[in-house]
Amino acid sequence: MAFDHQLFRQQFPYFQHNENAVYFDNAATTLKPQVLIDSTVAFYQSAGSVHRSQYDENQTALYEQARARVKALINAESEDAVIWTSGTTQAVNIVANGLLAQLSADDEIIISEADHHANFVTWQQIAKKCGAKIIVLPITDQWLIDEQALQQALNERTKLVALNFVSNVTGTEQPVEKLIKLIRKKTRAFVLVDAAQAISHLNIDIQRLDADFIAFSAHKIYGPNGLGVLSGKLSALEQLQPLIFGGKMVDRVSKSHISFAPLPYRLEAGTPNIAAVIGFSAVLHWLENWDIEQAESYVRQLTEQIKVRLKNYPNCQLFESPQPSSVISFVFKHIASSDLATLLTEQGIALRTGEHCAQPYLARLGESSTLRLSLAPYNNTEEIDAFFNALNNALNLLEIE
Repeated sequence: MAFDHQLFRQQFPYFQHNENAVYFDNAATTLKPQVLIDSTVAFYQSAGSVHRSQYDENQTALYEQARARVKALINAESEDAVIWTSGTTQAVNIVANGLLAQLSADDEIIISEADHHANFVTWQQIAKKCGAKIIVLPITDQWLIDEQALQQALNERTKLVALNFVSNVTGTEQPVEKLIKLIRKKTRAFVLVDAAQAISHLNIDIQRLDADFIAFSAHKIYGPNGLGVLSGKLSALEQLQPLIFGGKMVDRVSKSHISFAPLPYRLEAGTPNIAAVIGFSAVLHWLENWDIEQAESYVRQLTEQIKVRLKNYPNCQLFESPQPSSVISFVFKHIASSDLATLLTEQGIALRTGEHCAQPYLARLGESSTLRLSLAPYNNTEEIDAFFNALNNALNLLEIE
């Protein structure tokens, strides 16, 4: 259907229970629609698990239907290429540890200043284990990965390149498709894309991107916490050694031999987060009713309104994405961001302050902390006005103009 932001907002019980609250922290986690709550409750009112017995066949069908919906969401190669994880962080760790046996001291791993700690820290630790060299690409003054530096860094020793798709600090979208083409021309390295911030804002086609691995979290796109997706090329996923061992991920076990199950189960040991998977499936089905491109256009218009108004404050410095986005990071000179955030929180404004799990990025900005507003399609102009009223009150208390 054509996007109606008021109708969309009505799908989220949060606003019924928090009438005066302003929620501008969507880059951290999005709110939960009623369809997620209903499907989760329905599961917990049922009995059984999945893939365990005849009586839980209905739950198993709902659980596997979720893979089909994720496959459609990102145009995955196969439902078998949809691996359930606890989130983006675990997905990246599955790839990193799964490739560890293929890495040596002669190899190089490329990351960048744009990366979230989930990517940055994981590959640093893997490099310590195998002795590989970490190369950290700089980002430009437009917060884009330096393409020239990437080209110079690529060589026959490059074994993996980890790319951030959309920044949680500035909302900057990296030209991932273009970057991957550059990588393919010079190396046979694996490419991993962190799509945690991109999944709710962009139409992602993993086959068109030509990425070997892609990772995202369900709670970034109106889904449940504690659930994520690792996907990618079957040929790449097949090369990963399991991170966790146990039930469901084995084929045959004897006293002297173990053979693993095929994908996706080989990388999904243990009882899964069934309620979350079924709930996420319901969310993805519900999202099919909305024109997401119109919704994103609406969000970007709201974000632009905020940017224009913030620029009227002489002591405010914005860190802007070169493209329209849903994220705004900013600071006020001579005032601690944490102090300002405290006063805003006291007035019912939910926003984020700090390093945003991206300390190298903040260092590149020359800041130890920023304030961050991040919007979603359920936000509106009334909330923007409430934010600026709260901001003016806070600045008056702090005697800052």
